[in-house]
Amino acid sequence: MFEFIGRVITGIGEALKLNPRVFEVVESSSNGGWVILVIAILGGASLLVGQSVILFVNRVRPGRFAVSLLTNGIVFTIGLLVWALFIWLSGLLLYDSPNVVPLRTVMRIVALGAAPYLFGFLVLIPYLGDFIGRVLSVWSFLVVLAGITYLAGGNFWPALICTSLGWLLITVMSLTIGRPIVALRNRLFRAVAGTDLDASVADILTSYASDERTVGTTPKGGQG
Repeated sequence: MFEFIGRVITGIGEALKLNPRVFEVVESSSNGGWVILVIAILGGASLLVGQSVILFVNRVRPGRFAVSLLTNGIVFTIGLLVWALFIWLSGLLLYDSPNVVPLRTVMRIVALGAAPYLFGFLVLIPYLGDFIGRVLSVWSFLVVLAGITYLAGGNFWPALICTSLGWLLITVMSLTIGRPIVALRNRLFRAVAGTDLDASVADILTSYASDERTVGTTPKGGQG
């Protein structure tokens, strides 16, 4: 168990430093796949912790809160795997050759890209949360780019093109044919947590403060 935790910590540290050999470091473990999966789920869960003010305001019970963290981690991981699929397809179509990196390997590299989202709890900071979220997104992209470049034998431009196309395709998909999937994800989260995460942290805090002021100024029953 301690060795496994050590591998997780090492994988996170090397990924955050954009070490292109991070995949090799993690794969040296006999259960490297599980190490990568844990990193991805922790990243998604931490991102939800940053949005947890919404859960607290809605008084979500501790049990549901824990399940919500796990659910978000799993959904987040699935999103990473779809990104990996698009990166792999881009490489297959643009650089068709016997040396195309296996899909399974690309998936593992992209999952390691979740490492920066371990700081996802920082999106809790009002007014800075959106900016921090964008920084983490760029950081994640750079981690994946470093890994794909390494897998591509140091060929930066093909790696950049495939990684960027993969990101672009998943963005377009989420805004078009992926809307039903996004709606299903939101419905699933609402069923688990009893609320949703559509509002920003600043919006929730503003709304909550307004409600508190309204309650404080409402005359008590029976008083003139």
